[in-house]
Amino acid sequence: MRVIVANDEAFVQGGAGKCALMSARGLAKRGVRTTFFAARGPIDPAFDGFENLDYNLLDRETEAASFGRLIRNSWNQTAYDAMRAEIAKGNPAETILHLHLWKVYLSPSILQAARDAGAHVMVSLHDYHAACPQGQFFNANLNSICTLDPMGAKCLTTHCTRSRTIASKWAEVYRLKVQKSRGGLPDRVKHYGMFSQKAVGILKPFLPSDAKLHLMPYPIQVSQSPRVEAEKNSRFVFSGRLSSEKNPVVLVEAAKKIGAEVRFLGEGPMRSAVEAVGYEKCSISGWLNGDQLFEELSLARALAITSIWYEVNPLAPVEALGRGIPVIASDDTSTVGEIVDGVTGFPFQSKNVNDLAEKMGHFLDDAVTERMSRAAFDRFWANPPTEENHVEKLLKAYEEILGKPFALSA
Repeated sequence: MRVIVANDEAFVQGGAGKCALMSARGLAKRGVRTTFFAARGPIDPAFDGFENLDYNLLDRETEAASFGRLIRNSWNQTAYDAMRAEIAKGNPAETILHLHLWKVYLSPSILQAARDAGAHVMVSLHDYHAACPQGQFFNANLNSICTLDPMGAKCLTTHCTRSRTIASKWAEVYRLKVQKSRGGLPDRVKHYGMFSQKAVGILKPFLPSDAKLHLMPYPIQVSQSPRVEAEKNSRFVFSGRLSSEKNPVVLVEAAKKIGAEVRFLGEGPMRSAVEAVGYEKCSISGWLNGDQLFEELSLARALAITSIWYEVNPLAPVEALGRGIPVIASDDTSTVGEIVDGVTGFPFQSKNVNDLAEKMGHFLDDAVTERMSRAAFDRFWANPPTEENHVEKLLKAYEEILGKPFALSA
């Protein structure tokens, strides 16, 4: 068996790219002949120099986001040709193209290239671009989840992006039309990698009725260290961009209701709104590097995920649970599937300050916090979502795609 892992970029830029690179590295370590196919470099050094792992980069230039770029990148003929040539290096019948992110540079042309070459295809859905023009099922102008029929009449005439005009939305619509017609996504793709039950529930109605959905957690690059003694900490923590769809204001308002300390690890356009609440026990760190973020999280009593859109599977709460930090999560997010209600954290009703404050209030009890911290740590490490475990699930999916056990490279 040979696997071609495809992603817009060959370096880590968000959880999806990291997942793609970790899966490629993990497959290579298992002896699977693997090629990482990307539009842009450079290659992340943490994922280079491994036996059985090669790279094929198209070296696309960085291009500013624009209407023209969306139209041009809807079908990348160069990527099509390069993918045909890459598949031809081996036996197409024993080759699987596993696509991760494609919207910005690669385009769905490589899916058609794989079909034309006689290779197999699997697509991991890290967002909602398989069905929604702008990939989020979220109206940024109304700051609320969108329930319109994707590509229906109301969808086509609704300005839901943050751009000044609706033109960028029309470019996204064109991109999705090309993706469906020429790229055959989702109608001509049968196997999908899924990362949460929330995403399965949202996307399943838009996928083929006979689609095979392979549910697997994101691989987490975290080593086991002593449990964070959350019961000795005082602050509730938010980690990420301070943006409207992440709704950070609801957290500071809830903290103010119960008199709790709250700390925001990040930066963004909602900073002024958070500060405008005028709560003296609220602080904002700004952007932090990895070591700084690690240190800040060691001071957390609980982590709060307050997003008001269908986040597929943010990594911060999973990593927090692995350190013994309980999690409170909006019921709009997939994170509710990562916690056990009342055991390792709590879900709360999205946008509901009072419900969030009530759930946060449970953590004012040291005994409750210690119990939940220990449960979070123990449950995580009983079956951690490591790179190795992720690859095991991938190999089972690939065997189903091929219809036979995989064979390692000679």
